[in-house]
Amino acid sequence: MDMEKRKKQHMIIMGLIGVIFGMTIGYSALSSLLNINGTSKVTGNWDIHFESIEEGTMVNATTLEATTDQGTTATFNVDLTKPGSSAEYLVTVKNGGTIDAVVESIDGIDEINAASPTDIVYSVEDITPGDELGSGASKEFKVKVVWKSTATTIINSSKKATIHVNFVQKTS
Repeated sequence: MDMEKRKKQHMIIMGLIGVIFGMTIGYSALSSLLNINGTSKVTGNWDIHFESIEEGTMVNATTLEATTDQGTTATFNVDLTKPGSSAEYLVTVKNGGTIDAVVESIDGIDEINAASPTDIVYSVEDITPGDELGSGASKEFKVKVVWKSTATTIINSSKKATIHVNFVQKTS
């Protein structure tokens, strides 16, 4: 009987070792981290630029300068001969890249209009923040310069301005 008791104890011990071993493997399997590694390549080309600046309607005005930096900054300097004179420029912006864009802001207008002479005013038409410019697309907008007809003093008849249109990537 002593032998039978020992066999029973060995079986219990072996069973407990098996249970402990099984629990260890189970715990190890449940607590391990799953790591997935991979590589992806995203390609895109950002190329937003002013393609051209052309004179539009000119009333008693002469262009001294209408240039672009081949980016989205343009500089204008117009000689206006008398109150009521005006100049209009047609600016074409092109998205030559593969990424759709959105106008974020137009900088320079408020600053130039606050500078002297304040009777000469610049404005931008047909483009506003939020306008979209898809890949490969072009958009034409106007830059206008006006010597207010209500001006009563003789001033320097030219005013130089630099205008920048900021674009950002379109998000869905």
